[in-house]
Amino acid sequence: MTMCSEAKESRIDFSEKQGHALFRSADSLDMNQDQVQVPRSVDTLLWEADEYLEDIMQHLAHMENVTLPSVPMIEMQIQITWQLRSSLIDFVVRSHQYFRLPSQVLFLSVNLIDRYCSRKQIGQEYYLLLGSAALWIASKYGDKAYQVKSFKYPSAKEISELCGGIFDEHMITQMERSILCTLDWVLGHPTTDHGIKLLLVGESGNKELASMAAFLSEVSVYHREFVGVKPSVIAESCCMLARIILYGSVSIGASTEAVVTETLNSLWKHVRQPPPAIAGKYSKQSRHYVAQRAFCCSASSTWREMRDGHA
Repeated sequence: MTMCSEAKESRIDFSEKQGHALFRSADSLDMNQDQVQVPRSVDTLLWEADEYLEDIMQHLAHMENVTLPSVPMIEMQIQITWQLRSSLIDFVVRSHQYFRLPSQVLFLSVNLIDRYCSRKQIGQEYYLLLGSAALWIASKYGDKAYQVKSFKYPSAKEISELCGGIFDEHMITQMERSILCTLDWVLGHPTTDHGIKLLLVGESGNKELASMAAFLSEVSVYHREFVGVKPSVIAESCCMLARIILYGSVSIGASTEAVVTETLNSLWKHVRQPPPAIAGKYSKQSRHYVAQRAFCCSASSTWREMRDGHA
């Protein structure tokens, strides 16, 4: 991909000494607004129709496999580290909150970033460009897929401004084409938040449970151990852990899949220290203060106590 000569000459230092300063460009944004809430999707309505259930399950399982990133391939990146990825994801999360985009957009953005890095080498100087273009693609896809009247995806100019003008609109559209071509134009990723909605379809009135599961799912996007895990597994783990934290009512027995148990363990490790952008979002009354409740639970109980229901 051809980039303008100025960007080629100005390599960005992502070393720890620099503190990943580039990603701080979103820190000054107003994060006090909740993102647009998406109404019940077509897939959720189909989920309630038994005649479509088997086809839906088969399609989701197929697309999960098709769109699952490869951790070993990502680890072959020469210039990109997992710490650097966490910084980029934080930028994407804050940008997502700033534009008040639907939750699906965040998870699709992260998936596009990881899948691209699973297939193609990228230099540090273009990593932020990748994240910005991925958010742009996901928001445009979401505008068509979710059909939310109050949802308007950001323009290339707004994305450029969010990056502090480091990348111009032409560079963003170039990266957009590179992402789409590299991923063979496959965007139909079954996101974790969509899986949570399906699992809680019979409990649509339990906003507290939905908020806790959403909080846990957004914490997961930052961390390596969840990159290669299927969204359906993460969704199930988030719902189970949400119930454990809120009600202590879930029994994890021998019938629980090992991968779900492992994912539960990993989620629990990160509950006490969630990323600030996520903690702030879920420390509000509208989110039932689930970040504080998760912290208090993790501070007062060990995982063994929570798992065995003795807290």
